[in-house]
Amino acid sequence: MAYLRRHIDERLERVMKVHPACLVEGIRGVGKTSSAQQIAAATLRMDHPPTAEKVAGDPEAVCASLPTPVLVDEWQRRPEVWDAVRRMIDSDRSPGRFILSGSSRAAVTADVHAGAGRIMPLRLRPMTLCERRGEEPAVSLGDIAEHGIEAVRGARSPLSSSEQTAPTVESGLPGYLGMAQLDHHEALRAYLDLAVARDLAEVTSAGRNVAKLRSYLRAYGAVVGTNADHANIHHAAGVAKATGETYHDLLSRLGIIEELGGWSNNRLKRLTRRPKRHLVDPALAAADHYESAETLSVRRDREGELFESVVVTQIRAAADAQGLGWRFSHLRSAGGDHEIDLVADLPTGDVVAIEVKLAESVSRGDARHLSTLRDRLGDAFRAGLVVHPGTVAHRIEDRIAAVPLAVLV
Repeated sequence: MAYLRRHIDERLERVMKVHPACLVEGIRGVGKTSSAQQIAAATLRMDHPPTAEKVAGDPEAVCASLPTPVLVDEWQRRPEVWDAVRRMIDSDRSPGRFILSGSSRAAVTADVHAGAGRIMPLRLRPMTLCERRGEEPAVSLGDIAEHGIEAVRGARSPLSSSEQTAPTVESGLPGYLGMAQLDHHEALRAYLDLAVARDLAEVTSAGRNVAKLRSYLRAYGAVVGTNADHANIHHAAGVAKATGETYHDLLSRLGIIEELGGWSNNRLKRLTRRPKRHLVDPALAAADHYESAETLSVRRDREGELFESVVVTQIRAAADAQGLGWRFSHLRSAGGDHEIDLVADLPTGDVVAIEVKLAESVSRGDARHLSTLRDRLGDAFRAGLVVHPGTVAHRIEDRIAAVPLAVLV
């Protein structure tokens, strides 16, 4: 399959012109190796036993014999390679020497140094709508940070409403693009089975009940896009509280769970800190529950939750790829009467807030929570976006616009 350029590629090229090494991290199958190989001059695969043995025996000599940048793929299988790269960087801090790909979460239990100041981490998430077509977004998130809603007004979506909601059931993992839906979902369920049975060994040495962990993941997938209480997930999975908390930690370290914490601000009081539940790719949850576009069309609440998760995960992916430094959370008042699906704190101190609506057209009423936040924050409120599967971006009111998802990601 021809390589589809990722938003992160440009940033990776830029980082390697400045830093001696970069870590490309993300879940298995997200495309780390393919992206890194676009600029790597040589590759060392740690999942190839003869290569791994050679590198582990004398990593400095092996790496020194190769042209740079050297890609060390699946580095976490031989954690000692991390320290070897660090030592080589200490001797020569020239930019563009090494790319490591794998999961940084493996370093939690590995005997490695943090790599701070030496190895620049970049996270690669499942493909956004534009990446799946090999295109750039009509409007970058960075433009919105700089120009507010004026950057997006009048932009038209290149996709229909159904094409914009398709990621609720179609994964952004590159190897699964273009499959028929039955084959696609069968492959995604197998992916989850393998993740909890095989990849778990990379983040814990303790034995786990794979069947129960799998049940926990399925119960978690049933509540993506909500702030469901963890006790309810434990109950649905049939596990005790302590067991469920352990499973949650393990799945987070694998990168499958990516929650959204509660937002806090001294101008607003009584905000809940309970996180919104999200998987790194919402289509994993749909596949695990045998949900198709057809079945979701008569379950609008569930489709809305999955679509909210799509917007959250794809906005995060685009912001990370652009290196914007946005910090994401969600806003919910303690009484539940005020809620915003995604709040981005910008490095400037400004805020971009996003509401998600599963509707082809939106009205001023759909922006009421954004309006309240704008009035509370004043000048710190940079822009409010009602993201939906619509046709054209347009102003709703001061600093608030309706924006089709496909315009942004």
